[in-house]
Amino acid sequence: MKRALCLVLALVLILALGMPAAAESAEEQLKRVTLRVKTTLDIGDDYDSFNGDSYTLGGATWWRLYWEKEDESLYVTCDDNGKVYSFDRYDYNEDYSYSSGLHFPAFGYAEALAEAEAFLPRVLGEGEGFLFREQPDRLRNYGRYYLSGTLTLNGVPTEAGISLNFRTSDGFLTSFRRDDAESFITGGVPSPVPAVTPEQAMQALRGALSTSLSWSYSDYEKHEVRLTYFVNLDYNVMVDAQTGALLDRWDGGMRGGYANGFGAEPEEAPAAADEAKGLTPYEIAAAEKFEGVLDGEALKAAAMAEEAFGITADFVLGTVTYRAAQPSVDPAELPEGEEADDTVTATFRLSKALTGAEFGLSQKEYNELVDSGYAPTVWKTFTADARTGEVQSVYTSYSGFGWREEKEEAVNPAISETALRFLEKRYGDWLPLCEQTWASQSRWNVPVNSFTYTRMEAGFPCPMNTISVSVNAATGYVDSFSATWDEEMTFGPSGPLVGEEAAMDSFLACYEAKLCYVTLPEDKDNWESPRHWLLVYLPDSGSGWVSGIDAVTGQADYSDWSYESAFPQYDDLADSYARTEIETLAKYGIGWYGVDKFQPTARVTELDMILLMLSAVGWQPDYETYHNASKEELDSLYSSAYYQGFIATREQDPDRPVTRTELCRCFVSLSGMQEAAALKGIFACGFSDEDQIPEEDLGYVAIAKGLGVVQGDRSGAFRPADGATRQELAVMLYRYLSR
Repeated sequence: MKRALCLVLALVLILALGMPAAAESAEEQLKRVTLRVKTTLDIGDDYDSFNGDSYTLGGATWWRLYWEKEDESLYVTCDDNGKVYSFDRYDYNEDYSYSSGLHFPAFGYAEALAEAEAFLPRVLGEGEGFLFREQPDRLRNYGRYYLSGTLTLNGVPTEAGISLNFRTSDGFLTSFRRDDAESFITGGVPSPVPAVTPEQAMQALRGALSTSLSWSYSDYEKHEVRLTYFVNLDYNVMVDAQTGALLDRWDGGMRGGYANGFGAEPEEAPAAADEAKGLTPYEIAAAEKFEGVLDGEALKAAAMAEEAFGITADFVLGTVTYRAAQPSVDPAELPEGEEADDTVTATFRLSKALTGAEFGLSQKEYNELVDSGYAPTVWKTFTADARTGEVQSVYTSYSGFGWREEKEEAVNPAISETALRFLEKRYGDWLPLCEQTWASQSRWNVPVNSFTYTRMEAGFPCPMNTISVSVNAATGYVDSFSATWDEEMTFGPSGPLVGEEAAMDSFLACYEAKLCYVTLPEDKDNWESPRHWLLVYLPDSGSGWVSGIDAVTGQADYSDWSYESAFPQYDDLADSYARTEIETLAKYGIGWYGVDKFQPTARVTELDMILLMLSAVGWQPDYETYHNASKEELDSLYSSAYYQGFIATREQDPDRPVTRTELCRCFVSLSGMQEAAALKGIFACGFSDEDQIPEEDLGYVAIAKGLGVVQGDRSGAFRPADGATRQELAVMLYRYLSR
């Protein structure tokens, strides 16, 4: 009997195991996912509102969870297993004045890094890790430390990034995000051990390279050019680390788009301005630059006069702007006989809302567009000499024409001839030096033929000297034209040249093959399809970029973009009482850049103070550059200092010594207490020489003392009229930031 009963129970169990489990309801799914997320993020039960919704993307189910209470909310994105891919936490009581103030952060970068390293293992899966990109500490971080890095798998970097944001006031973690969210990845993670060596991978990548030979600038300032090999390295190409096969990640990519049409309406003319009063000589000189410029209607007439543009009276004049040439040097410093550039450029827009069959549209096409809510409109933007009206360039766009299938067609010979005649008229001296290097007809919403002519020298193209034109194939009107031309260009030798293989050797010597996990779609025609991990080699040039190979010497033109901590470092602080304060400031990037001497006992000049204070808000101004700066550069510098509140006037006296009282005024103004400091008869500062402090400065000195920014000397004196030393400025700034 027992044996029979056991057989029956065993049969029932076998049948039960063979049957599919009951489908999990949406309610059960949400409960399961929510519990796992709460456990992962240690979410308490003090929230009084919660919502969750799911969506399907990339063949997987994703969840958005939302908690809220009176003073805080939390948003989480996770997969169906409750794995957290992002969250954002908002504190409704956050004091945003902390982030806008200037002070040392209460929660440091090293602490943020330690918190991130402690948090990430809670949200990362098995085999996942992270590599953070090193970044400097700064004061002006807008209340947040933004930590970013790379997700790793089995110790190998991936292309997915990870970021975390910490609040600098208290270390509150406000957000976490990983870039591979909403990607359904199947098939597990391949082995991190490659079958292909880096050398083999680079050899495979070499087969995907191509070169071209043309002129390029070797010294832009001197207009010198040289023959250069340009190597076409497609960064979408990679090498399968197991098979050595070349892969293209974008094979099967999709493109699409749409356009909206807007009608052209006449713009109401602005009201006339009141007559200017009290203008300075600088303002008057700037206004006089615009003497003799044409108004908008005259500029439109100039465009209409040139039939090639197809401008008729029914085009509506829109925005007109004028820009005077900005001198690169002070006119007073120009060589004798050379005059300052006084040209004024006008940019103006003309538009025409179509009313029927025009610009390549048939009446039937026009009616269909209008019935669909479109308003076919032609927009032409001209750049011209504001005094003569001579058109320098034009750009045409079309809105409301609807999308048509793009297709490349043979260029119409008649349109090509129209374009050539137009260019010969405008660029008769330049065009004979050029060859046509590009021609195409495309159809998006209108048919347009485009042509580019490039200067040739010794049989090689010089792409810095080009002339371009496009023509509407339906109307024959010029849609756009422009020219880039350097008449002062001097050409280097055109031979003998290194060979193409030698150029490739030089180029590839700047690269190495680096292992990386990437995700690719299962269906290359559907980028929302499930994806899979693949171990590949990618070409890596470190932190730099190879712009080309000198075709004569074979040397690579490599630009290193790596971040090197350029924070100030000084070698003359051993005897300074302010050494700790100065070095702490330098740790946060505050100091004088480009010099290795702090000169602690030297007097602070007006320019010294401005450069130091601007470094506290993220600037890295080179000390020597600004001590030999042009007037325009100093104007910009002083304007920035004035905007930040470091100085009370834009008047310039760079070498003037700054007094201790002036520094008090600077720091009190930064604290926002300048109105209180201006009150008279209510302040006492307790310095032994208080009677020597002018009444209008006493409030500033007293508040600065109250803030802890200034103290008296050994005799208890403030010395208000003394020029401040550099180390005194450093100590005062340090105390202000530490308050």
